[in-house]
Amino acid sequence: MNLDELQFRPLKAALPTKVLMNFRRDAGKEGVAPSAAPADVRGKVQWVTVEHKNKMIGVARMEMAPPEFCFVSELMILSTHRGQGIGHWFLKRIEQYCLDHKVFRLLLEAGEGTDNFYRSQAFVPDPLLPRLMRKEINPFQRRIFAAQYQ
Repeated sequence: MNLDELQFRPLKAALPTKVLMNFRRDAGKEGVAPSAAPADVRGKVQWVTVEHKNKMIGVARMEMAPPEFCFVSELMILSTHRGQGIGHWFLKRIEQYCLDHKVFRLLLEAGEGTDNFYRSQAFVPDPLLPRLMRKEINPFQRRIFAAQYQ
């Protein structure tokens, strides 16, 4: 797959439950979907997707709490599209989105078997909450795409 054909798309509303449950099933996740509301009233939930030829192939839930952090959850790429660099591409766009919103730290809980992937993207275990991984985003990093989503 040509990564130049991918599109990063913030959604104006929450991801439909049926779509989310299909992604969760494909990823082998069980249980209920996360709340549509942020954990803290000062935060904001933003769903983002990666699309290829107008087909949604990846999703992520971002709980924005500027300027402190963004908690990323439900980050999933369809199994038929894994191993092609799409997860790396998607995380870079999530980082850029965070920078554009003055957020300089990403937090996430790595799913089973994904630690090495996140470590390869410069995530490290959080010293205060070891089950979480974090990444400090360099505010001076080169822009990788022009923001068209605002």
